[in-house]
Amino acid sequence: MIKQYQEGMKITEPCYVANMPADVYHAHDSISNTGLKLMMRSPAHYRYQERKESTRAMVLGSALHMACLEPHIFYDTYTLLRSSENRMTSEYKTAKKEFGEEFVLVKPEIEKIEGMARSLRRSVISKYLNNEHCAKELSGFAIDPETGLMCRHRFDAIIDGIAIDLKTTTDARQHAFSKKILDFGYHIQAAFYADQYNWITGEEIEKFIFAAIETSAPYAVKIYELDYESIEAGRKKYRQALNEYAQCKASNIWPAYDQDIETIGIPQWALEKDSIDDFIFTDEE
Repeated sequence: MIKQYQEGMKITEPCYVANMPADVYHAHDSISNTGLKLMMRSPAHYRYQERKESTRAMVLGSALHMACLEPHIFYDTYTLLRSSENRMTSEYKTAKKEFGEEFVLVKPEIEKIEGMARSLRRSVISKYLNNEHCAKELSGFAIDPETGLMCRHRFDAIIDGIAIDLKTTTDARQHAFSKKILDFGYHIQAAFYADQYNWITGEEIEKFIFAAIETSAPYAVKIYELDYESIEAGRKKYRQALNEYAQCKASNIWPAYDQDIETIGIPQWALEKDSIDDFIFTDEE
């Protein structure tokens, strides 16, 4: 069921692949959760998306995941400049030329990443992550039985049908993180991943767990299990997007927004007198 990655291997059948480089995974000709979220905006936003340059936040996100899930690889992969306070130092500029800026971290970045990883290791989730049977960064490729299309997903960690997903947040308290689940569609991701797991293995995901790690000291961690109702809501959303993707792929027609003229107004809360009086307007776009 789990294949070991080999350079140049072709994935055409449902399977899991261990140790697949992230760039190879993302380049695979299949639909991902990120792609479906773009479809939910409009098919055109998916089909004609612009290539995004890697930001520093993305670099640090990748480094954090590796530090949390594969610390032995992290310290071999990244050059840690513990004496450089920022990325303006000559030490950083020299290391950047030699190793590439995505693999060089300076003191504040190192302290934050190590602090967050340390908090995660102290949390209850460590009993799963430290288990020798826990698979990390596992890439899955599945055939959707309804459309026949190949889909892909990548678990942060999975063990005995328990999926674990690391999420960074400014506030891990329940009321705040619940809103983030909705805003970023984490429930859609959970449903899509769970169904693909079923299509590949014939088994069900027992639990989908979020490890919410705060990005500021003390880097507090809160562990949540996503409830059934939220997963069902996510399943409905991804199913609609996946079916629309299949139709667009078959017709090669990728529409953007409809051209109906609709009525619009300011948000309802702003129509209240007190809200309007307190609102500070800006003259900038």
